[in-house]
Amino acid sequence: MTMLDPPHPKEASVAPRPPQTVMRLARMGAAHPFRLSFLRVMLRRMAAEGWRFDRPVWDLDARGVGRAVYRATGPDRTYSLVAFAHDLPDDMRSDRVIATAWDATFTLFDGMPSSADLDRLQANVPLQEAGRISGRELSLSRANRSVRLWSHVVAALAEGRQPDPAEIAAVGYLMRTTAVYGAGKFGAADWSDIAGRPELSVPFQAEMLSVWLTRQFTVDIVEHLARAKGGQGAVRLSREIRESLGVGNSTGLGMAPYLVRHPVLLNNWIAARETALARVRSLSTATEPAVEEFKAAWAAAVANAGRWRSQHPIQTGRLADLRRDLARIGDRLATFPGDAPRPWDALWRWGEGALSLEGQEALLAILLEPHGALIDDLAQTMAADEAFGIDGAMTLDALRAVLAASYDWALAIDFSDPAQQARFWYVSEEKLEPRLGERATEAGAEREQPLCVGRLASELDAALAAWPADTTVAAFLLRHPEHRYMVRRAQIAATHPYSEVRDNLIAADVLPIDLMRCKLAFFGASHFDPRSDKWVRISLFQGAPYPLDIPAEPDPAGAAAAPLSDAPAPLRRAPEVALSRNEIETLCTKAARGTGFSWGLAEEAGRAAAWLHAQGLDGAAALLAHLERAGDQAGQALPAAIAPGHWTAAGGVTLCPVALGASLVDFGGVPAAGGRGLALGPVGRPLMLLPFLAALSLARQTALSLSWDGGQVWLDGAGSPSGDLAALADLPLAMLHLACDPGTVAAAAPRQARGCDGAVADRLGLFALRTTVPPSAKSREDAGAGTSDND
Repeated sequence: MTMLDPPHPKEASVAPRPPQTVMRLARMGAAHPFRLSFLRVMLRRMAAEGWRFDRPVWDLDARGVGRAVYRATGPDRTYSLVAFAHDLPDDMRSDRVIATAWDATFTLFDGMPSSADLDRLQANVPLQEAGRISGRELSLSRANRSVRLWSHVVAALAEGRQPDPAEIAAVGYLMRTTAVYGAGKFGAADWSDIAGRPELSVPFQAEMLSVWLTRQFTVDIVEHLARAKGGQGAVRLSREIRESLGVGNSTGLGMAPYLVRHPVLLNNWIAARETALARVRSLSTATEPAVEEFKAAWAAAVANAGRWRSQHPIQTGRLADLRRDLARIGDRLATFPGDAPRPWDALWRWGEGALSLEGQEALLAILLEPHGALIDDLAQTMAADEAFGIDGAMTLDALRAVLAASYDWALAIDFSDPAQQARFWYVSEEKLEPRLGERATEAGAEREQPLCVGRLASELDAALAAWPADTTVAAFLLRHPEHRYMVRRAQIAATHPYSEVRDNLIAADVLPIDLMRCKLAFFGASHFDPRSDKWVRISLFQGAPYPLDIPAEPDPAGAAAAPLSDAPAPLRRAPEVALSRNEIETLCTKAARGTGFSWGLAEEAGRAAAWLHAQGLDGAAALLAHLERAGDQAGQALPAAIAPGHWTAAGGVTLCPVALGASLVDFGGVPAAGGRGLALGPVGRPLMLLPFLAALSLARQTALSLSWDGGQVWLDGAGSPSGDLAALADLPLAMLHLACDPGTVAAAAPRQARGCDGAVADRLGLFALRTTVPPSAKSREDAGAGTSDND
């Protein structure tokens, strides 16, 4: 606790704002960075723990081409940003995802890279999506110069003078990142592999560290070029100018769907912020130090708003609202805190009535600033375990109640009105990136992504109307697997009130930039500057310290001085592709969807395949074999006859292992111990059934056996497999018998995760392409083709 906060319980007596208020797009699009933004969390942790930073490698020529390494050393681990600088012609410079070359490319390495690692990375990192990194890398990114400011700064420093402050203020950064990938993308480490590390347990910490170290690189390279050009007469950037420079970021529609695709994560982010606000509003007093820090935060917000520039008409209007509202807050401070029993709450309630959405959300950020001791612990609640299973025992009456409570906004929309579904989200075949099409004029609506949550909720509600109220969700989904995706979302919403954006994301007037701004505010981004309704620029780390400027503490272990190792980088054996678990899940989900699986079952297929790979079993090959054998009917063979002791398909049709497995979990289909068990089948590619049985075993803490003619496997009560796993993997088709194992099943030995055969990945990719839409002139225009980014 600091002197700013009096003794208090952290339980808030004021309720958090309801989702009906918070989760509207207009308010989400007014979000501001705040104390719990991810870059702020990272900077506080590294300062508190005494992290050390150095630059052990700087190998750039006079043109600024070469490589560098920046090292961050903490109490337990070291991370290194590996940077590659390139000589990029101006006509190749583009911020859009359609670009194929960049001024600089980066990866965040787990540890200190060896010389062999650097050579491996130099052959791949500059290629970005076309290359491959490994589980030793945590992120992959790239950046482009601000050509106008870059040239101006280099020329000024080379001549021994500082650049024009007006030019600096007009841009605010030397380079802007155009993508920062993590969480298993392009072979990088999966989030699950690093989430247990305290320094990475808050979302996007690896990505924020990468960008912060990139900011150091941008200053170092511009000063390097100035010295190369001006020799001994060149000077370094002044401290004031250095501090005013951030790292720019240019991002498009690829970021917008993220919040919709991760409902539990979205809930946890918003819940942390809203809980923080409720705690502050619940304080009974406003101490003098807290008021003074609040006033300082307000003054900083006023200064920031004065520097904030945008040419977009929507944002210019919002900036006018913000500046006017900050002035109103300043007027209010003349009499704050007054004699109200809860002064922070009184100030907030005044703001709700007197300020625009832009001003209210700015006030929220300012209110939180003095209260670190009260709210900083909430950063640890912002990560999420998104393995959310469906509750098959829920009645349809209870499900209808969830829809009425959490999706009333969707049920009120008339989706027969063309304006209410005028647009559709899709993935472009050209760059595999999300885009937003016009349903009436563009092709591809039949391959729409499931971001139309409002319409899906409306369709589910209509489908439930014909079913008895006491029917279980499991029974309903057995006959209507097309609603599995929405049922899962609804059940999430029942316990995660902030998990859904409460607006129609396919309406004619939807603004994707509102989704982007909400996510970017949680990153800690400032100076949100839309360039259209589909892509924006922002700045990160303006005003923050630079890593190499932080005084180094003594290092008795000598870790910061450790030299580069010459040990060779370990390589995977060919012909496996080093796909991360996230990549395997994503590829298999799309492949299943491409052959006709409903979105809900396709997700089950992807998770099942990824689980098998984590167990050392080839889930991708098993799924591919099933898809190729069954074709467009792969996900359609559901259990048609569920009788005591038997689950079979009508007419002896081969059961889909994914649909069967999902239904078994929905029904909790573990046979009673000592009973006859369940006869299942015939089942195609029964290896794909194993992940679902593992989930049953774990949920019931019950050992299971699965047998067939000539073999048997077991799952212990923790869901770990053992037995004739290789034989099960080879089975194309089998009649199976599932039972509770009457004996004691030994704990399964740990199995090493496996990669994915390259040919299998390629064939799955062909199925996955069926979920994409071929490029058009309109889609390329929306992605920024033909525009110049040489500002």
